[in-house]
Amino acid sequence: MAERPQQTGGTRLDLPALGGGPEGLHDDLLDAVRETAGAGFEVFGEVARDPAGAVLYLARDLTHASLVALRAAPAGPPDEYLLDVVHHLDASVPAPDGACARCGAPFTDWARFCGRCGANVWGDAGGDATRSREELANAVQEAARGRYEILGEMGRADWAGVVYFARDLASGRIVALRVQREADQQYSVGKTNVLRRLSVSVTPPRKP
Repeated sequence: MAERPQQTGGTRLDLPALGGGPEGLHDDLLDAVRETAGAGFEVFGEVARDPAGAVLYLARDLTHASLVALRAAPAGPPDEYLLDVVHHLDASVPAPDGACARCGAPFTDWARFCGRCGANVWGDAGGDATRSREELANAVQEAARGRYEILGEMGRADWAGVVYFARDLASGRIVALRVQREADQQYSVGKTNVLRRLSVSVTPPRKP
């Protein structure tokens, strides 16, 4: 179980002794993922899961200092999972809990726009040509101060934007954040899984 997860393919995890219920199962699975990935990845925690039993964990690749997702999916035999490294968020990874703020359709993937009404689910992160990625990251850090610890960003497979991930300081949970551009080139940041913006908005820092 100490084998590093592969960039393509996967590593099989065998969990011979699981907890007494769903919560125990996911605790044991997280422990197994951390043990398997520990040599090359810092595993922060669970981001999402799907009805088929796949669980998505946020991690940092220690070699490249970048965020990745580790997807643990049932491999067939009981208590056996296949662990894969995912570098871009796409339809193959479990979607976060939540629903479109406009029409109420539940999230089914990481698509930028709602499949039912077309609303922009993820906001404008990485999509503003007038701001550098560093400036936008600084703005996100400032807007989230006191509420979230920003862990970093991951690219999306279907467009040139990114998704910011953070640790909720109140609950310790790992959450995906949305970035919304407001008037006067300001930005607000909020929890994507409930589509609620924070009250604070900040202007990205200007270059000297």
